[in-house]
Amino acid sequence: MIKSVNPGLDPAALEGLINLVKKTYHGQIILIAQNFRVVQVERKENFNPEDLFVRDLGAASENIKVQPLKDRIIQALKGLEFGQVILVFKKGRLTQIERLQKERFSDMQGMSGDGI
Repeated sequence: MIKSVNPGLDPAALEGLINLVKKTYHGQIILIAQNFRVVQVERKENFNPEDLFVRDLGAASENIKVQPLKDRIIQALKGLEFGQVILVFKKGRLTQIERLQKERFSDMQGMSGDGI
């Protein structure tokens, strides 16, 4: 049964996530969901060699449109019981959102009778 549940990311956590977004130039932010709640956030930052001496590595994008970004994140998380939402950044801009949904089956049996 698929539930229609609001994403489990409280407003304070969403603000913290936006702060991470503003510091990500090249890379990914991964939101991991379990039981309709975000239980972990991972950040992966990639650096081009010229980035190491050309720009301030702690500040990627201060002129990001916050509300549309929040809306897209909430939409991507909506109804996600198990899985990930991956925010991909290039040159300080969000270029794509990936959503990986996992389905778990408690009543399935493997070849040897054990659960899958």
